[in-house]
Amino acid sequence: MLLFYIITAIFLPFFAYDAYRKANLKPFRKSSGSLDEFCVIDIRDYISADKCPYPGAENIPLSYLPRALKNRFDCTKQVLLVTDDKRGAKLAAKIIRKHRRRSIYYVQS
Repeated sequence: MLLFYIITAIFLPFFAYDAYRKANLKPFRKSSGSLDEFCVIDIRDYISADKCPYPGAENIPLSYLPRALKNRFDCTKQVLLVTDDKRGAKLAAKIIRKHRRRSIYYVQS
């Protein structure tokens, strides 16, 4: 039983840090700052982004995001994701966090 408590005490901080890192996706509010402080990425598909464009956003669909980050994404600001659902924003944040350690916000359209 003592061995269980020791192993739990050793591995618990790693799990807590991982949960904190995953929770680093924040909803965008007007108090978060102006849009000039963000790199705005629209991760919706091309049709949705064309029908209802977000001002100043660059459309990179979620399926193309890893390739775009390798080739041409060089923004040094915080990232704002435009998405249809929070699930897509979480996936995109996970992909972006592999390349950059910045705050990531999302807005649903």
